[in-house]
Amino acid sequence: MALIRHLALRCRDMHVTRKFYETAFEWEFLGMRPSNLGCDLSDGTHNVTLLQQPADDDRPPQRDGQEYLHFGIIVEDLAVCRGRLEALGAEFATDAIKLEQQGDGGEVSFKVLDPDGNVIDITCNHEEWKGVTI
Repeated sequence: MALIRHLALRCRDMHVTRKFYETAFEWEFLGMRPSNLGCDLSDGTHNVTLLQQPADDDRPPQRDGQEYLHFGIIVEDLAVCRGRLEALGAEFATDAIKLEQQGDGGEVSFKVLDPDGNVIDITCNHEEWKGVTI
C-alpha cells in the first residue's frame, strides 16, 4: 500500500504562509530548500513543502465548493485552533459545516482559507474521513 506523506503548496509569500501554518496548526519548520525558494514543515507525520510562486505568476482565487483542491486537518481542540486562526485574521470559508455537534454543543468542523486562498477543512472529529487513522 502506498501512503500519502507529502504535500506541496505554491505560495504568493512563502514566509507569510509559513507563519500561518506554524501558528495555526503548530507545524514544525524543518528548514529552507537549497534554492531558498521553498521550505519544509511537518505535522510529525506528513511533510508540507511551501514553494514560492514566481512574482509574475497569477492564479485566480478559489471559492469553497469550486476549488480544484482542498485538504483536511484533524485538531484536538477546535476552539483553540479557531482562536489562533481568528488572531491571525484568517478568512473563514464556511462556519460549522457539519450539523452534528460535540457532546458539549460546540461545532465539530469549519473551513478556512490559508493566505494563498487554499481551502482547509478543519475538524475535531477523528472519524471525519473514511479510512483515516490517528
